[in-house]
Amino acid sequence: MNNLETIILDNGLKIYLYSDLRKHSTFFQFTTLCGGLTKHFKYRGCEYHLSDGISHILEHYIVECNDSGNFLDKLGKRQMSTNASTQFKDTSYYFETVEDVLFGIKTMLEGINNVSFKPDKLEKLKNPILQEIRGKYDNKFYHLNKKKITNLFNSLNFTDIGGTLEEVKNAKIEDLKILYDALYQPSNQFIVIAGNFNKDEVLGVIRNFYAKNKKKYYPFELIRSKEDVHVNKKNDTIYFPTPTDYCDLSFKFDVSNYTSKQLLDLDFFLHCFFGSSFGITSPLYKRFVSRKIITETISCTMVIINKTLIISIGAYTYDLKAFSKGILDEVKTLNNLSEEKFELDKKSSIVGLIMRDESIFNTIYPFIYNIVCFNYPYMDKVLDIDNLKYTDYVDSIKRLDFSNYTKIVIKDKK
Repeated sequence: MNNLETIILDNGLKIYLYSDLRKHSTFFQFTTLCGGLTKHFKYRGCEYHLSDGISHILEHYIVECNDSGNFLDKLGKRQMSTNASTQFKDTSYYFETVEDVLFGIKTMLEGINNVSFKPDKLEKLKNPILQEIRGKYDNKFYHLNKKKITNLFNSLNFTDIGGTLEEVKNAKIEDLKILYDALYQPSNQFIVIAGNFNKDEVLGVIRNFYAKNKKKYYPFELIRSKEDVHVNKKNDTIYFPTPTDYCDLSFKFDVSNYTSKQLLDLDFFLHCFFGSSFGITSPLYKRFVSRKIITETISCTMVIINKTLIISIGAYTYDLKAFSKGILDEVKTLNNLSEEKFELDKKSSIVGLIMRDESIFNTIYPFIYNIVCFNYPYMDKVLDIDNLKYTDYVDSIKRLDFSNYTKIVIKDKK
């Protein structure tokens, strides 16, 4: 029997334990709710407004410049699969291993929590980060995503998780330190341990570490800009080498009144909507292909940024006008919401939920996703999907107002 247990330490750190002794490996993830968007905050009586990319730089600094040495290298030498990642809302450090679990936990905790900030270390660190950013410049979708944020939001003051070359070059060690002091505190962090492990041993390691490494923490408050649903710019064009024109329509919705559970259900409903309206079996897709408007699949994605839902629909197209009209007509009429297709999607999702049990990462990742994206620490169950109703699905999609959007076209250079 798999068990999910939640333990909260006195310092506010949340620990989620998912035991599955049938597995050979153990997955460990340490997450701080500090990401690309969390650069504006109040801390110890002062307001801070940091530049884009600062959380990503801090991630690199913690891994490579902490007082104990590069902990990803140390874990990698013991054949652990390990990495770190910065997203919109969080930064995570993780490993998966079949041996040396306690060593991995100790090494990661020591590296993340023992960091001194020195200007010369930061300057040495900047070059590989600059190379990482330059490597993205050849990707048209990197530029599309930056333009999308700029066009959709009026007061977000955010463009990209990684920041620009200039922002990285100008990053100051004082900014890294204040971000670390404010947001890298246990009450703003959580740990997930999943797979085959000894509960008493791993909890003992974590508790002993924090008992010996007590720090004084001060409360912080994130500063979030007020945003309405109207977009900043309706149409835009990016000139970039591309074999075929690409058209992206990104829609903006206010979801500030949704509960965490409603957002989780909406996530499922939207994936059903994407399939029925724009998937390869949808009438619109078949019509586009038969008329040679597109020859490849239609991309559909969603993300929530500061209580604003963004839905993006795009594809390579030979007829920009016909493609955008077809998408806009579809979201306006919602003619292809099918109960039969909805029930099939539910069955497919239930099968997927059952099958993901074969991988400990695939099992636990949706749980982590629910925490970070919806502030909802819940492990999805078969019954949850089975209980979803078609009427709720239709109501949820029809509740969305698709009138606020930006259209961005990527065309070959003039």
